[in-house]
Amino acid sequence: MQLNRYAKIVSPTSHKEFDRRHGAVQAKMKEKGIEGILLYGSYIRQCGAIRYFVDFPTGGTNGLYAIMPDEGGLALFGHGHVNSTTIPKELAYRVDINFGYPYAGIAGFTLPHIFDEVVKYVKKRNMKRIGLYRTGMLPYDFVRTIADNIPGVELVQVDDMLDEIMAVKSEEELEICRYVCKVHDQIYAALPVLVRPGKREKDLTNEIQKIATDLDCEGLNIMIGAGNPMAHHQHYFFQNKVIQENDYIDLLVEVSVAGGYYGELSRMWSLSEPDEEMIELNKHSMEVQDILAAAARPGVPAAKLMEILHDYQKEHGYKLEDRFFGHSQGLDLTQRPLYAYDENMLLQENMFISIHPAMENSHMWAFNTDNYIITKEGAVRVNQTPRGIFRV
Repeated sequence: MQLNRYAKIVSPTSHKEFDRRHGAVQAKMKEKGIEGILLYGSYIRQCGAIRYFVDFPTGGTNGLYAIMPDEGGLALFGHGHVNSTTIPKELAYRVDINFGYPYAGIAGFTLPHIFDEVVKYVKKRNMKRIGLYRTGMLPYDFVRTIADNIPGVELVQVDDMLDEIMAVKSEEELEICRYVCKVHDQIYAALPVLVRPGKREKDLTNEIQKIATDLDCEGLNIMIGAGNPMAHHQHYFFQNKVIQENDYIDLLVEVSVAGGYYGELSRMWSLSEPDEEMIELNKHSMEVQDILAAAARPGVPAAKLMEILHDYQKEHGYKLEDRFFGHSQGLDLTQRPLYAYDENMLLQENMFISIHPAMENSHMWAFNTDNYIITKEGAVRVNQTPRGIFRV
């Protein structure tokens, strides 16, 4: 994969890839009789709803509204100058409507300027059956505008339809995903010279973020937790502990490369000789990671992997996982399928997934994270970072 760091727009995604995505989604829309799909993005770690279709990161101050029609290019509505566009024209590939207006999400009185254009567009296209994608993220006023102003409109949920398309990566996407893993490996390779006692967890995070941005990463989520015996990664806001000489560290790197694709990588660290209990927990975390990867074959229900993990944790006397321990990845940090009992998706070949099982008892935790690509024989680990406890 060639990435020109000095281009005006640094992104690995080709127009051919965007053509494929638009074509796949619009073919499914026609099959289902859906004339348009409402899309929204406002958070860089979960911006795939729009970035899947146009190479623009929707993580700014104000959200970006979009409608995918069953034919033609995308319609975008968002912040911009009067009589201008909402995204730069050079990025507006396969975009038919690029409407900008100086609106602010915190100022409701500005929203009619956006939504009046939305209604004009939907009426002009005579859309009567409209899909709602990621209803947990679609703004209420966006949906209400359609419901109140389009007579006879039918609103339908399309999460499963789009998520299944997004989850299976093309050959170009798989190449990008391998690059994502390479960048995570490069970041992790620099950490042994940075992890030292006497720093706050937050100081270490700041140094890691500098390395990531030097590698042109866009989205940054560095989660660190230090302690002894318990070390559990946590968000930046809480990273105020000073790392001690005998601490363990749970160090999770989650970043997106230029172009917006995410991955994640973590290991346990020990600033002194780890005791036998930590060695045992970490060994079990890696062992079940391998078991789960082998089970992640095409056609297997994603929910089955949670059952496998819980069986292992019960057998070894650990706390049962009460979140999801892995998921698909791409232009969102977390994509479906999730490894959760209520997930209805099946695993498929060429999904790019993370597997991060934790082993936890009453006072200690071990956690390992790697990225995988699902093949006919199971999930293959892509990261090259050595496994095991990192010792400083």
